[in-house]
Amino acid sequence: MTFKSKVGFLSLAEELHFYILSFLPYRNILRCTSVCKALRQTFTSSSELQYIVELGGQGLLPVLNTEFNKHVPISKRLQLLKDNASAWFKFNIRPVSILDHPAATPVYSPAHSWQIKRSFVDGHLCLFDETEQWVKIFPLVPQSSPQIHQREWSPELLGPVPDAYIDHVWIDPAQNLIAIAYHTDDHDYLNSLSWPDRPFYVDLKALDEDGVHPQAAGQTLFLSLSKLHECQVSTLKLQGHGRHIAIQCDLAGTWWSQIWDWQHSTTSNSVISYASTSTDEDFCFLGNNRFLTIRNLYLYLYSIEDMSQAPTFLAGFLMPISAPMYIWYVGPTDDIAHGPQPQTEAHQILWTSDPEHRILFFVTDLHRVAFAVSTKIFFNLDPFKETLEEIPWEQWGPPNTRGFNPASSFGASGNRVFQAVPVLGATADDGSAVKKYSSHMMDFSPLAVQRRQGQGRVVKEPSTIVVENESITTSLPYVEVLLDGEYSADAHNVVKIWVDGSELYVPRLASPSAIN
Repeated sequence: MTFKSKVGFLSLAEELHFYILSFLPYRNILRCTSVCKALRQTFTSSSELQYIVELGGQGLLPVLNTEFNKHVPISKRLQLLKDNASAWFKFNIRPVSILDHPAATPVYSPAHSWQIKRSFVDGHLCLFDETEQWVKIFPLVPQSSPQIHQREWSPELLGPVPDAYIDHVWIDPAQNLIAIAYHTDDHDYLNSLSWPDRPFYVDLKALDEDGVHPQAAGQTLFLSLSKLHECQVSTLKLQGHGRHIAIQCDLAGTWWSQIWDWQHSTTSNSVISYASTSTDEDFCFLGNNRFLTIRNLYLYLYSIEDMSQAPTFLAGFLMPISAPMYIWYVGPTDDIAHGPQPQTEAHQILWTSDPEHRILFFVTDLHRVAFAVSTKIFFNLDPFKETLEEIPWEQWGPPNTRGFNPASSFGASGNRVFQAVPVLGATADDGSAVKKYSSHMMDFSPLAVQRRQGQGRVVKEPSTIVVENESITTSLPYVEVLLDGEYSADAHNVVKIWVDGSELYVPRLASPSAIN
């Protein structure tokens, strides 16, 4: 920009300065206001510009068309957003006992708790007993979600026919949806379907009633391939995000995934298939149009914008571990942020995580290595256009990731990662040895790093972990906060931390002890 054009721009009315700045990404707004006094004045006097920066800096998107966004002044929305971020620097732990929860008994007992699959979504705990073929869903704490669901399904209610065997379930309380993957040998029932020769089917039901989900294109989603009888059921995964649902399994050395737009069609050509000797691979959605497979040694990125065809390969990201990598845990990528909850009304969903500016977090089981990956790397591929087929770790990894390998358990939400770290030498009041944990939070959002306001410790220096004699150095900045006090756990290790809105839960099988 020439001197003359600068003078011309600054001579514009302040309203035009605001109008122009409001179209810029939040980082550009900060750059402009940091070098120009007039633009800085425009920024400090505008709650709307500050709100744009606060949303972007926290990696959030506003949920539009809500009563909150229609009627609450933007200055109040800005303050609530700042308060929400500050509250996490004083976060607390809520130990929850699954066994003692009134909604979990009598079906959930220590004798067979190990065989029950547990998932935590939008404040709700979902229990699935694959052996006994029942499902139960209930809110972990009262008023944990705008949509409260509590229900139990017997085998007869889950399956469309008496001898249907349920292989996997996935729930989305926000959409009142339960998806049920099953197989059956009932030939009369199969012949009544338009695609009778499929080994698996996915039924879509409403959580609050027995019928087909009202927004579903049909009751049953059909697989596009029929030769899946060798699929290892233990590898089957069912998961969704918004209007998409995907299923994945290992077919005798070939990993296979199919994705549906369940609100518009019961069939799909969106299929990914590849050979692999790995016994444990995973996937996740990155917003509504990108799909990431987490494979042995690689992260593969696809576009799913056009659901009429197979996903379009975009890039392959090489991981730094040369030994086989088994995925143990992948943090959620569709979490939401709730607003305040007055006693007279249920809290509203005000913000959602921006898929382009959040943390993808996953843990590998074989080496107990965890990686926090900034998802911005998956939405800006221009720097790697010469090596998209196989982007070397050295080109993409170190500045965009942070690696960990302590003996910790993790949870993740948005740009925050939580650790439950065993306390060495912990004892009970009587002096006997007990298992206790301390809690750490790592906030990777840019604004947290820039203005921690005296809270937590900013970590910008690179750190190195060692895996199979290989050194891995990473440097994604974050703010670390340690919780004062410790909490106890039962004989089982805390394997996951559940994060929901502004609540942090540690699942336990025994009655919780008070936080020390």
